[in-house]
Amino acid sequence: MTNAISYTRYSPRPVKEGDEERAAAQEDAESIQLQMEMNQRYAVMKGLTITEVIKDPETSARKTRLFEREGGSKLQFLPKGSHVICMRLDRMFRSTVDGLQTVEFFQKKGIILHFADQSGCTLDLSTGEGRFMFTMLLSAAEFEPHRTADRTSKGMKHRQKNGQRMTSKQTVPFGQMVDPEDDSRTIPCESELWKANEAIALKARGFSLRDIARQIGPIREKILSPQSVKNLMKAVK
Repeated sequence: MTNAISYTRYSPRPVKEGDEERAAAQEDAESIQLQMEMNQRYAVMKGLTITEVIKDPETSARKTRLFEREGGSKLQFLPKGSHVICMRLDRMFRSTVDGLQTVEFFQKKGIILHFADQSGCTLDLSTGEGRFMFTMLLSAAEFEPHRTADRTSKGMKHRQKNGQRMTSKQTVPFGQMVDPEDDSRTIPCESELWKANEAIALKARGFSLRDIARQIGPIREKILSPQSVKNLMKAVK
């Protein structure tokens, strides 16, 4: 049998507390385990023997290219004729440029890349059909998180507009405050809105953002930074 490397990755998660944190850790462990099992089944089907599993936990494929990751960087030093198995294309790439450049590098070195479960099918880049599908799917993998982020942002703005709190109590936007009768909602904070209007008036008179911060005094027990003054003024726009 020919030897192969199994590559696995999962994305960073926000910090959570208590049972939710333990649940997230368990879910991450299951994600890696699922990828390893899927890659192993594919290897058996293809007559390959997995000799090493490379992991990139808590790693964003959008922000970090494959060869810049702690685990992924090892793949550029594989000997000619090596096989690399990854469960899905988006576990390895979220950038079209990174994907195309990496595959070109692999082809020059004679390294064959496999995707064990790409939309219910296998994807073998040693074939012309596999390379064609790979190029098509790369664009989708890059587009998907941008679409999700846009949809999430629109949903959050809609809920905020209707008074639903979408942030922690400590990071409620200026001009709002947690409703004392329902902490899942926010209500206008009249004192901050008044200071926001005062800041706008001072800005119109030519005051710098730093001077405005000193003039309006502390908000939420501290003097604002120039950027925070900008954010405060947006509360009434």
